Amino acid sequence: MLKKEKNAVVDDLKAKLEKAGSVFLTDFSGVNVKDVSGLRNNFREAEVEYMVAKNTLVQRAVADTPWEGLVPFLEGPTALVISEDQGLAAAKIIAKFRESHESFTPKAGMMSEQVVDAATIEQLAKLSSREELLARLLGSMNSPITGLVCVLNDTIARAVRVLSQVATAKESE
Repeated sequence: MLKKEKNAVVDDLKAKLEKAGSVFLTDFSGVNVKDVSGLRNNFREAEVEYMVAKNTLVQRAVADTPWEGLVPFLEGPTALVISEDQGLAAAKIIAKFRESHESFTPKAGMMSEQVVDAATIEQLAKLSSREELLARLLGSMNSPITGLVCVLNDTIARAVRVLSQVATAKESE
């Protein structure tokens, strides 16, 4: 690789890292090209970047940035998973892919300028998404209101039935 090409890769990587909210490193050794292509498509659908770059180029790109904590984990075959959000979708995709490919392992990552280990990435994958949590919250907030509406409606219905019976009784007199 020529120096110009290396500089272009480093600049491209720096630009992606500036927008990133989280970055995970994975070891992709033992995974064939067809499966990696499928993995890339899964990441693309979730608007997450999956890329393989030389460790030395990644080291140059993260130098003097908040992502510098990734440097100790840049050993062996390394792929970067770059997400603009907090990486929940990326962690879920990593965990799901790992179920069918045991050789594919998360190494480490960074979220909110904090280094996270492989176990933390696995735990993140088990969390519910923001939308699911909001739906649960709204459901639990809506439940008491629904119950109150049913009670009030039943009270009104009872009053209407009583008045109806009184009216029927007066008509029959």
